Amino acid sequence: MPRDAHRAAWEAWGTVDPLWAAVTEPDARHGGWDAEAFLATGRAVVDELLADAAALGRPAGRALALDVGCGAGRLTQALASRFDRAIGLDVSAAMVRQAQQLDGGRSGAEFRVNTDDSLAGVERASVDVLVCILVLQHLPTRAAIEGYLAEFVRVLAPGGVAIVQLPTHVPPSPRPTGLRQRLALRRRVTGLLRALHVSPKVLYEHLGWVPEMSMRAIPRDETVAVFERANGEVLRVSEPTTDHGGVVSCFYFVGPRDPASGG
Repeated sequence: MPRDAHRAAWEAWGTVDPLWAAVTEPDARHGGWDAEAFLATGRAVVDELLADAAALGRPAGRALALDVGCGAGRLTQALASRFDRAIGLDVSAAMVRQAQQLDGGRSGAEFRVNTDDSLAGVERASVDVLVCILVLQHLPTRAAIEGYLAEFVRVLAPGGVAIVQLPTHVPPSPRPTGLRQRLALRRRVTGLLRALHVSPKVLYEHLGWVPEMSMRAIPRDETVAVFERANGEVLRVSEPTTDHGGVVSCFYFVGPRDPASGG
C-alpha cells in the first residue's frame, strides 16, 4: 500500500466514520458511537496503562505526553488531564479536525497533523509518556513501522516510557468465495466511483464502500530487537491478547537505555 494511498485511506476514515475507525466495536459502525462513551474508553485505557507504567517506576516526570496516531483524540484528552502538556499526532487532517471538534478546547490537548515518516517535530529526550495503541500495523511497510519504533526511543526523556501496542499475528485473508468475489466486484465499482469524486460518505453509507485498513504484524522477539537496536530498554511485554477479529497483539513498555548501564 503506497504511502500516499495510506494517507488517503485515513483521510477517508476521518470523514466517514472516525470514531469507529479508532475503536472498531462491531455494533458502533456508521456513527454508532456515543461521544461520551467513546471518550470514556480513552480514560479507562489511559488509567490502566499509567498504572502498569507506575508499577515499573515510570514516568519520572509529567511534563509532556505524546499520543502517536491519535485519531479522534480519545487518549490525548485523557492524557491532558494527567500531564502538563499532551500532544496528539495523526497522519490524517480529517482525523485531527475530528479530534479538535470533539475536544472543543476543553482539555487543553494539542492536535497536529504529522505526515512525516518520523517524529521530526518532537525534540529528542522530551517526552515523559508516549502512547501508540494499535496504530503502527496500519503503516504501508515494515520499514516504516521499525522507523517509528526507533523514533519513540529517541524522543523519550530520561525516566520516560513508551507504551506501544503492536500485533504479533494477523490472520491471513480468507480464500475467495462466491460472496467474497461479489464483494470484491462491489469494491472495484465503488473504487471507480470514488475516483470520479463521488462523496466518500455516500459510498460508505449507501454502497458498502470502506477505505482500506491495512494490517501488518511483527513477532514479539523481532519488535524487542528493534527497540534494543535503537538504545531502548524493554521494561515489560504483556501477555498476548486476541481481539474479535483474531488479531493477536502485545503491549511493549520501553524506556531509554541508561548510559550508565553500559548497554
